[in-house]
Amino acid sequence: SLRPSDLEEFVKGVSFDLSDRELFCIEDQDVFDRVYSLIRSFYSLPPSCKCNLVESLRSNLSVLLPNVDSISRSVQDQEDEVPIIDRITSHRNALKIYTFFLLTIITTEESHISSVNSTKVPARGRKKQIIQSWNWEPQRGRMLNLIANSLEINLSLLFGSPDLDENYLSFIAKNSFSLFENAAILKDAEAKDALCRIIGAAATKYRYIVQSCASVMHLIHKYDFAVVHVADAVARAESKYSDGTLAVTILRDIGRTDPKAYVKDTVGADNVGRFLVELADRLPKLMSTNVGVLVPHFGGESYKIRNALVGVLGKLVAKAFNDAEGDVSTKSLRLRTKQAMLEILLERCRDVSAYTRSRVLQVWAELCEEHSVSIGLWNEVASISAGRLEDKSAIVRKSALNLLITMLQHNPFGPQLRIASFEATLEQYKRKLNELEPTLPTEHSSKESTSDGESCNGDGEIDDLNLEVTNKMHQDSLPDSCQPENGEEISEKDVSVPDIGNLEQTKALIASLEAGLRFSKCMSDSMPILVQLMASSSASDVENAILLLMRCKQFQIDGAEACLRKILPLAFSQDKSIYEAVE
Repeated sequence: SLRPSDLEEFVKGVSFDLSDRELFCIEDQDVFDRVYSLIRSFYSLPPSCKCNLVESLRSNLSVLLPNVDSISRSVQDQEDEVPIIDRITSHRNALKIYTFFLLTIITTEESHISSVNSTKVPARGRKKQIIQSWNWEPQRGRMLNLIANSLEINLSLLFGSPDLDENYLSFIAKNSFSLFENAAILKDAEAKDALCRIIGAAATKYRYIVQSCASVMHLIHKYDFAVVHVADAVARAESKYSDGTLAVTILRDIGRTDPKAYVKDTVGADNVGRFLVELADRLPKLMSTNVGVLVPHFGGESYKIRNALVGVLGKLVAKAFNDAEGDVSTKSLRLRTKQAMLEILLERCRDVSAYTRSRVLQVWAELCEEHSVSIGLWNEVASISAGRLEDKSAIVRKSALNLLITMLQHNPFGPQLRIASFEATLEQYKRKLNELEPTLPTEHSSKESTSDGESCNGDGEIDDLNLEVTNKMHQDSLPDSCQPENGEEISEKDVSVPDIGNLEQTKALIASLEAGLRFSKCMSDSMPILVQLMASSSASDVENAILLLMRCKQFQIDGAEACLRKILPLAFSQDKSIYEAVE
């Protein structure tokens, strides 16, 4: 009811009291009532009044927080407990009131801005000018940072225990989660960082777990833009406090959800899936030890959840098992866990859902790019991918073609993959092995011949063996007739092979060469299928088959050149994408 001039004087009087009197004046009923009356209608205040009020409250809270820490030190030197108890009570009440006022200002102002922006009024330029005229966003970030700071200091003395007053903590947490529903706030790095700190402290430091988990699940299900930011908040909480309780609780909550629920809630299923992948990317070790709670969803009817779990396993295989530390039992457990994940990824290549079959092939391509597929597994993946070229679904065929392209680009066997080259090199090193074996004591050679340890690493897979050496041996040991540009028959006459070392190293090299030979044959055997795909009614089949053939020719795959010649008539295709690919 005040006129503008009287309102400004009123605000100045309140600001003066807050700045001139002691910090605890906010507990005086008169000051409290005047501040509350302004905050209740904060959105209607002129910009100058808003700025004055916010600056006064924020300044007082920033001065109060260091005083809270100083109380702990003064307790030890104080003989009379009564003054100390009074100080503790005053600090606690002031902290609650300042936090209440600042957080109420933020939620009130944001609610007003959202309602104004959602109202279809022609004068949009004027709206924006009003909102920006008092520079709201920096103020919002500073206030939220102060609240986050207040939770991170030692408050146990103020509240009499490590846990805060439940109503106070609930008020902060609920308002912080409500601000997470605002996409504009999450785009502000300072505000988002503060909100993540608040949620992490509330859930992890003050054990506000159950309620926080419920709020996180609500955000994930209802707001797709919040998924990445929620994953950030959960990961930061684990990193800051070295406590993954919040993350584990959320994972268990997802695991307990009836898989059928995600069939109806497709948006929720999509968001939950994205959250799991984001969390696996940020907390691979924690996810690797708790992914078991999610396994029941592999049998669920929602392909989106299955797709997400496939993506999660891909992230974990690539990131969660690189730590070489730990005792033998720990390493053995990690190995078994990784092997189980790889087996699931192989199994899902035959999933009933075409979307999942396609997604798992994409994950294998990502693993190949990150050099996370061992030689021992390479040919099994290649064989499955080649088999998927005849899948009834076009999206699966496309993913299979792209996977084979990726496997060629990142193959560990060398820049040319002609079968004859591998066979010639392999034969020479087998002869070399026969020469080495008799030179060893009978007992020792017998032991080595019955063990796979020479050609396998600690993971039970064919050792990658210093692949640069393998590739060099394969190329350097060939006569000129074996090199990529020469098509004559390979002659083994007068060919000497470099000596790469002892019996164990030679066996490992032979194992790598045999794997390379199998890969070359697998790719060569796929040529007839690629010819069939070039006659497909799906433009995607034709385009990607051409791309794969180009890669096969680049790596000298047997039969690739003959197949490439068969694409020439497609230059007259009516489909632009196809004739451009032939060009």
